[in-house]
Amino acid sequence: MKCFSFKRFANVARWDLSVNSKFYTRSAVMMMAFISTPIVLFYLYNMLTKGFLLMGNTSDNVESFAMTIGLIGLAYSVISAGYMFHNLLTKQGRISELTLPATNLERFIWHAVVILIGVPLVFFCGVVVADFLHFLFRLMITNADIQSLTAAYYWGEGDFSNWHNYSPGFEDFMEDYGYELVTTIFIWGACYTRSFSLFNAWKYKYNIPITFLFYFILWTVLPLVLLFLGTMLFSKENVLDFMNWIKDANPHNIIIGVGIVGILVYIGIWLLTYRLYKRAQLTTKRNP
Repeated sequence: MKCFSFKRFANVARWDLSVNSKFYTRSAVMMMAFISTPIVLFYLYNMLTKGFLLMGNTSDNVESFAMTIGLIGLAYSVISAGYMFHNLLTKQGRISELTLPATNLERFIWHAVVILIGVPLVFFCGVVVADFLHFLFRLMITNADIQSLTAAYYWGEGDFSNWHNYSPGFEDFMEDYGYELVTTIFIWGACYTRSFSLFNAWKYKYNIPITFLFYFILWTVLPLVLLFLGTMLFSKENVLDFMNWIKDANPHNIIIGVGIVGILVYIGIWLLTYRLYKRAQLTTKRNP
């Protein structure tokens, strides 16, 4: 077994960036355009209809923009993960990648670097570009109360991320368990995103629709099946006892336990993805 070589790894990176330069450039430009589009359309519409005066001088809608950008970023992360092994989409691409003078681990790590570092970097640049456009439009309207869209998104300086605006019970819960809960949600969100890379290693074409179909079955059909089996196998008293156990359990322990399970699932997804990638062949029944 060959040891990991940074020289071979750098050669893989150089080859991929040169061969797929148009693909990466086009993806980055489209990402920045998608992030900037809501801001441009919003301000152009208000300026053309002369309705921008309704926004006032003390509000610049930075919270709404940040939430919209967050949804776009989620979609971008999912699609990028689904194209992690885009070189394997065609037979010629498989020949080019699988015959590179590098080990499977070196090629796989490069794809992981693109997904884990390249994609967030492009997204951050897109947020900065959108922030600059937001700044320019606000200057055209009024120079009062111009908030940073970048700060609102990444550091939560907008009202949308302040849980003190919600009910007292929710505020107390978030004060006690907020950081653990947010971390656990982030872990499982990462598992969700990485699963698209897993399906991409298993199926090179149409893998994204297949992944969505998998989650549709997982989130809709499977719960109904489990509910049906639960009513058949367990009595009402058993279900009530379980619900009471959940109610009396320490939320901190439950959140930590779910987070630990999420970490194990995340590691398992990466290991299984690498295992499938190592078995990549020029043609198979699943990937002709």
